[in-house]
Amino acid sequence: MWYVRCSNDPSEELMRSNKIHNADLFTQAANDGFRKHVKTQSKQALEMIDAKVDWKRLLKPIESAIAKERTSESTAGRSRMNLLVIVKCFLLQMMYNLSDPRLEEEIADRRSFQIFLGLTSHDAIPDETTICRYRELFARLGLDKKLFQGFNRQLGDRGLIVGKGTIVDATLKQAQAFGGGRRDKDARYTSRKGKMFYGYKGHVGMDQKTEIIHTADFTPAHVSDTALFDKMLLGTETSVYADKGYASKQRREALEDQGIQCRILFRGARAHPLSAHQKRINKHLSSIRGAVERPFAFMKRILGYTRCRYYDLARNRLQFMLSLMVYNMRRSIIPRWT
Repeated sequence: MWYVRCSNDPSEELMRSNKIHNADLFTQAANDGFRKHVKTQSKQALEMIDAKVDWKRLLKPIESAIAKERTSESTAGRSRMNLLVIVKCFLLQMMYNLSDPRLEEEIADRRSFQIFLGLTSHDAIPDETTICRYRELFARLGLDKKLFQGFNRQLGDRGLIVGKGTIVDATLKQAQAFGGGRRDKDARYTSRKGKMFYGYKGHVGMDQKTEIIHTADFTPAHVSDTALFDKMLLGTETSVYADKGYASKQRREALEDQGIQCRILFRGARAHPLSAHQKRINKHLSSIRGAVERPFAFMKRILGYTRCRYYDLARNRLQFMLSLMVYNMRRSIIPRWT
């Protein structure tokens, strides 16, 4: 949807900027009526997320990290936005595939967003500059990892991370910049199915029983999948699944020495092709390992996350971690939401 200006009315410019208190946009009474009577699928999803996430616990380490960063900052200037509103804005942006300007417009227009953010008639709508500024802060301090890990601790407390079986895999994310350009200095080339690919790679460890993503990282595309294999494990596993790209004699022996069942697919070689028995094992393991493809498909088809939005590793990692949080929310809180 494109925004086209066709009026010189100064009041329109004021509403477009959203730099004012939004008392005229909605009232608490209207919100209460909307909450009671309107039951859209999107609204119900946001209500369930808001009710089941312990936001205070989730934000506590984030607030501490930001407080340390700001101890030397001046108190002068514009007032700071509520951190809870910012984090929820990040989630809305990921769930509905919104740019910063479009997010600002949607908050001003959609009452379900306003209720989810907890905005009242005397609160200012977060503008695109504020969202961008906080994104830079979260990316620079690595707060996306704290958010992801903090939410997963809540899932673990609910028994949704069993930790006995882990499926390890990685997915490629195309860079926003064209290959070979200087605008994105963090993206790198790798080869995929004989073709060159320019961008990044997201690494994940999934709980085999609940299909919750419990560990993750984000690197330039040239980093080998196997380099982060051990980092994707919890250390409590009794079995580990992965595709044949992770297979090696040393890894199988290391897992077996730890008492972990190695369920990595067998990989044949030119002089040593797979036996019929190994092929049957691979077929069986693939039916289990294939579950890790579901979050990747969810990112692309439901979230519209087909390529990176930004021009550096830190902000793109934030985008990736938020997409995993949304997937985990969908998996654990609202399993029918699509």
